[in-house]
Amino acid sequence: MAATFAQNQPFSDLVAMFLAEAIRTRRTSLARAAEISQRVISRLASATSEISALKILTDIEKDFQEVFTLKQALHFGYEPSQVKVFEKEIKEYAARIFTQDLQRSNVFLQDASRPDMTIQQMCVKYPDFCSYLMTTSDKAGLLSEIGAK
Repeated sequence: MAATFAQNQPFSDLVAMFLAEAIRTRRTSLARAAEISQRVISRLASATSEISALKILTDIEKDFQEVFTLKQALHFGYEPSQVKVFEKEIKEYAARIFTQDLQRSNVFLQDASRPDMTIQQMCVKYPDFCSYLMTTSDKAGLLSEIGAK
């Protein structure tokens, strides 16, 4: 019998870390985290590929909006250093600085859209953006994993 995709990947650990962080930052309650955990872990056990895991998470997201952030954190198909993983945060940061400095916002977005740009390079070039990520993003833990400090 072939192993499922979820058994080959550390999804349980990722889900546990994600929910622990959500509880720690008070974005969800312990009871709600337990519900999400039970649903996600039991459903992901049947995943056989990234596509099926993504479909399962999308289905669960209908009942638990918090799973949207989990899907983003799992960043299917992307390396942690790719800017695409942080697309939502890039847009939010650009909108935030847009009101203060249109030119800087434009340059920031142009840099972020370069095909060879990594999140590490963005953090080096824009330390304020890196600080913004560390204080506002659910994916801040990825930054320390990939060495962007």
